[in-house]
Amino acid sequence: MIKAGVGLSLATESVSAAKEAAAQAMEQGGIKTTDWAVVFCTFPHAQKFESIISVIREITGTENISGCSGLGILTGFEEIEAEPAVAVMVVSSESIKATSFLVNAGGDGGQSSGIKIGEMFSPLESENNLLILLPDAFLVQPELLFRGVESKLGDIDIVGAAASLHPGMNETYQFSADGAAKEAVSGLLLQGNYTYAIGITQGCQPVGVPSVITNAESNIIFEINEMPAFEFMKQQVPARILNDRNNLFHLVFAAFPLDPADTEFSSGEYLVRNIMGINEDTGVVAVADNVKEGQLMQFTVRHPTMAREDLKQMLDRLSGGLSDERQIKFGFYFNCLARGSSLYGTKGIDTAYISSALGDFPLIGFFGNSEFSVLKGTNYLFTYTGVLVLFIE
Repeated sequence: MIKAGVGLSLATESVSAAKEAAAQAMEQGGIKTTDWAVVFCTFPHAQKFESIISVIREITGTENISGCSGLGILTGFEEIEAEPAVAVMVVSSESIKATSFLVNAGGDGGQSSGIKIGEMFSPLESENNLLILLPDAFLVQPELLFRGVESKLGDIDIVGAAASLHPGMNETYQFSADGAAKEAVSGLLLQGNYTYAIGITQGCQPVGVPSVITNAESNIIFEINEMPAFEFMKQQVPARILNDRNNLFHLVFAAFPLDPADTEFSSGEYLVRNIMGINEDTGVVAVADNVKEGQLMQFTVRHPTMAREDLKQMLDRLSGGLSDERQIKFGFYFNCLARGSSLYGTKGIDTAYISSALGDFPLIGFFGNSEFSVLKGTNYLFTYTGVLVLFIE
């Protein structure tokens, strides 16, 4: 049997917020003994993160704690952005064994951190494993972190997000029962007899047509469909967006298939990457990933209406896979900090859609710098997405 509860406090005094959120979570879950807990806090509490974790550890009675800082956090109750907030999830279950961890980020982009995490759990005790990763956003390259983990554990499903904090600060915090650390990777390994389902929703939607990169080097695209890349881009992206130079790089992005060898896009299954620069004189476009000649790509734009529709379609797919006998016990939602009110113009859209489609269940998450999920057996770094993970009994 799985018991779970979530608590949320908007109190500005940090210790009071921790007490309120932890007590709510225990009460909602009807839990007397907590097996593990997850904590997300926003940056106004940063000076008291250590005290917050200490209080939560005392109230929940568990040393098995993981979490991180966030520019915003969310629960099934509401979404909080850039305001004081503490969210706590507690879980008690005989079927899910959770083991928390925290390792230093290292100096190699995260690969050594992934190796350390893999060594902690190798060999895996269960055939059913899900790894939640919450790394520092500035020192860890998630794809290197994945490769480090996979070098020791083989194929393992990974979900999570890169931690965030204040947009003007190049630091984030990762949590464990011992408190808060910087320049680290925190997370949980979930093992045992349980079922989970993952949904991914895109905040950017394709425009124009899929095209082939015909001349490129590293992350620089010289030609698309044998035309200068920027000239081709002008044919694909609506002029009103392209001419908005102040917001261009916040609105227009490049999308690539999951596999660079793919010859077509699958609906909703693509990777969005930032456009880093444009040279109008030479027609060169730079993107935030290495590309290859012959690779398929398509331009995308951030669009609130299309993002809502994509979210709805994702939730329809998830709910369609649930029978009356299968109950959602709890869930995580790792949401991009470029979604929320910055995308929709108002708060709470994603969680409102989730609760409307799936009902009331304990849900916790935060607004991260990038999101991670497994798709078709491979772990990917996503951007401008929401990753919803449901645990079902």
